[in-house]
Amino acid sequence: MKHKKLHITFIFFLLWSFFYAQNYSNYTVKDNLPSNHVYTILQDIDGFIWFLTDKGMVKYNGFEFKQFTTKEGLPNNDVWNAFITSDNKVWYLSKAAQLGYISNDTVQSFPSEISNEIINPIFSSQVKDDVYPTGPTTSYQLVDKQWKKNLNSHNKMKVFHSKIDYLQLNKSLNSLSVFGKNASSKATFDATDFILNNKRGQITDSLFFFINEKNYHILNLKTLKLHRKYFKNQLHKENVQYGRINLVHNKLQISGKGFVAYLDEEFNIVDPFFFPKEINAHFGLIDISNTVWCATFNNGVYKIPYNKRDAKYSFLGEKVQSLDIVEDKLIASVYDKGFYEYDFKKRKFIQKLETKGYIYGTQSIKGNPNIYYLSNGNIYSKNGKDIKLLYDYASSNSINNDKIRKLLFHEGQLFGMFAFGVNKLNSKTFSIEKAYEQKGMNDILSFNNQLLIATTNGLKSLKKDTIVSIPYNNELLNKSILSLKKISETQFLINTDGFGAYIANNNTLQILNETKYLSVQDAFIQENAIWLATNKGVWHYEKIGKDFVLKTTINTNEGTPINNVNTVVVIKDKLFVATDNGLVSIPKKVKKETLFLDVFIDKIRYNSKTLSEGTEVMYTVDNNVNILVATIDFSEENKIQTFNYKLAPIQKNWNSSTTSNISFNNLQPNDYQLIISQNGIEKSFHFTIKPLWWQTIIFRALAGIGIAITLLSAVWILGRRIQRRKDQKLIQEKELSEIKLRALRSQMNPHFVFNSLSAIQYYINENDFEASELYLVKFSRLIRRFFELSKENEITLKEEIKLLENYLEIEKLRFKEKLTYQIIIHEELPINSTKIPTMLLQPIVENAVNHGIFNKEENGMITLQFIYIDTSTFRVEIIDNGVGYKGTKNLTRKKENSSNVLQDRLRILNQSRKWSITHENEEVFPDHKDKGNKAIFIIKKIINE
Repeated sequence: MKHKKLHITFIFFLLWSFFYAQNYSNYTVKDNLPSNHVYTILQDIDGFIWFLTDKGMVKYNGFEFKQFTTKEGLPNNDVWNAFITSDNKVWYLSKAAQLGYISNDTVQSFPSEISNEIINPIFSSQVKDDVYPTGPTTSYQLVDKQWKKNLNSHNKMKVFHSKIDYLQLNKSLNSLSVFGKNASSKATFDATDFILNNKRGQITDSLFFFINEKNYHILNLKTLKLHRKYFKNQLHKENVQYGRINLVHNKLQISGKGFVAYLDEEFNIVDPFFFPKEINAHFGLIDISNTVWCATFNNGVYKIPYNKRDAKYSFLGEKVQSLDIVEDKLIASVYDKGFYEYDFKKRKFIQKLETKGYIYGTQSIKGNPNIYYLSNGNIYSKNGKDIKLLYDYASSNSINNDKIRKLLFHEGQLFGMFAFGVNKLNSKTFSIEKAYEQKGMNDILSFNNQLLIATTNGLKSLKKDTIVSIPYNNELLNKSILSLKKISETQFLINTDGFGAYIANNNTLQILNETKYLSVQDAFIQENAIWLATNKGVWHYEKIGKDFVLKTTINTNEGTPINNVNTVVVIKDKLFVATDNGLVSIPKKVKKETLFLDVFIDKIRYNSKTLSEGTEVMYTVDNNVNILVATIDFSEENKIQTFNYKLAPIQKNWNSSTTSNISFNNLQPNDYQLIISQNGIEKSFHFTIKPLWWQTIIFRALAGIGIAITLLSAVWILGRRIQRRKDQKLIQEKELSEIKLRALRSQMNPHFVFNSLSAIQYYINENDFEASELYLVKFSRLIRRFFELSKENEITLKEEIKLLENYLEIEKLRFKEKLTYQIIIHEELPINSTKIPTMLLQPIVENAVNHGIFNKEENGMITLQFIYIDTSTFRVEIIDNGVGYKGTKNLTRKKENSSNVLQDRLRILNQSRKWSITHENEEVFPDHKDKGNKAIFIIKKIINE
């Protein structure tokens, strides 16, 4: 039963080799391989692929083939094998006088302890991180940077084990013996099927293998059990050339001409992968992403991604224009070739009709059992087995030489889509009965009693023999529409050229998630799934709730010949994808294996110096830091993808780049950390730019302190100078203000004296000597008091009131009974301590007497009110019932000199910043002839002396 299963597996893979002939990539000297003769392939710890050739070694990351030859330090270029140790050193094996390793792109080599001895390591071994080059008779070990001999015997094989010392193959006795330390015999095995020149070697600390064309044997050094395996049983192959067993990522792989596979715990071959015969590969490697790499002796290297193993290709190099499911048949339309029907049993396409030129697809018409083939304007019909020409474009009455591109049965009538319109056709002859002209036709669809039309200028419909545009959300969808697909009875899909796909009904329009700016050629609707054929592969959506959600994308990495897909069809568990470069069939549940392995900082240069992790460099003016970012990415789209980066501490946010080079100019002294990120992988690199002596913190601190002291001293000196100037100016202003106030008071004295003397003269002229004597006595007392106080800047309010009262008494004598007055003092106003500028109110009282009452025909009344506001402010009201301020102006036509003096004095007092005094006038009786006047003072003492 086991042999039968293996036999079936073998037949399957032979068929696979036939069907899957173009699912690989080929790398040769044209791609910068040093030679097309490739011995073996390895993958190091980081994920780089190494190719070993007869002209040197190559390190490959998916973009760049980096060569290592004698120019880079190899002893010779003919390198046939290598081992990878856990420190990621690549130990190369070659017939040479020196052997060594490559680490960080630097070649190291070490000589034999015997000068100029040639080492021929054809049977070499690796045990953990130790490599033992071994020839037919001699084994070597690296000691003190020299290769020293471990064993020198023709038929003995050195073993590196704690209990086993060596193996001995005795062909005369057909035996394999195991010897421990001190040459003690541990076990003996029959070696009838061994060949002396077997490929052999130790691959772990406990496994030693032998392999030839017929079989392979693995000896467990711990259990001393020999496992015998024959290719006839394992692969149904009598012979396997170039057989090798390798430890790859801690798993045993076996390879030879035509196959590669893993070994299970019992060392049986499992899941063998057979190479396509045409590539004639002698060795294979299954890498960490399950990609198979094949080595050839004459055509370089082949890569077969894991995702493509189940892909079956047809019509490679041909343009497959459409895929149609008609009457449960899958029919492919191939440009200039014809129509092909898929045979599900034979799993291949069989040609049904050969035609030339452009092909528009295959269709059926509702209520009609025929299958119609549309090709280059002609219509072929199949009913049963025969296919015949039903409509000949050359002899038709086509308008403008237009060709039928699609048939549609709508509302009981057959319609045909042409490049320049949609036409009503005769269902029997397919002749045009009525034409509806419309440029830029791409597709038509019958949906909810509507004939929808996809054009290069938006979506339209045929209504009452007229083609009209269809608005959505009060706007027209004027984008180029490539195709239309019915989703359900209430929804249909609109596929545009460069603007994505939209789900629509009769009223609303909504873009399909994540399709913005996609060109969607076609779509396949399957229950609650949508498969889009786009310029970026196949996009698969599934309905979750009310929305369609993107589940996966399928492109060249998963097996499509190219990314630009013409159409897609799903049948059972298979996905058929048609492109301009052929057709592929892959599982609907495609196997996705990422081929992106790593992103890393390949090189950083500071000016001309290459930096390593943690390097410190001195600052230079106008410096330049150039960074080369690289990836290990073996995906089919061989281009660098977008990655993010930031340089801390000067950058806090991520920056995006699609180029591998990043540059920074004139970086200042600091500790820097460059961080790059791509596909969830993050790498960092630290370097330090050290400051020059004048950029150090100590120098800057001392310089800062010195500058601060200098600035503070300068500010202090300048401040002193400014303050002295301000003080001097204030003193001058104060002295000037006092001089001005004295001058103003001196102006008031003669004014008052003049008025008083006029009154005395009046009494003398009237011969009223008694009155003149009384007046003169009061006047002399007032003058004496006035001169006593005139040299004071301010007096108490009590003294001011007393002066005003004496003055009014004198004026009352002059006016006799015509003048009366009253003085009202607010109880809360402390007149003994409250100050007021000397003689401030006298000019206003004088105006009230001489201009208000004097010009009044009746008796006059003057009222003085002193009102408390707060501790530093009081109000004074001087009220008269005279002719009023305006009446006085009309009579005199000029202002009194005392009024001008008062305004000047108030201005100077306010400028002194000791007083805040406001003054205003208002009418007392605005409706009377004699309107009276009220002079109001608000007096506030700012500085109390």
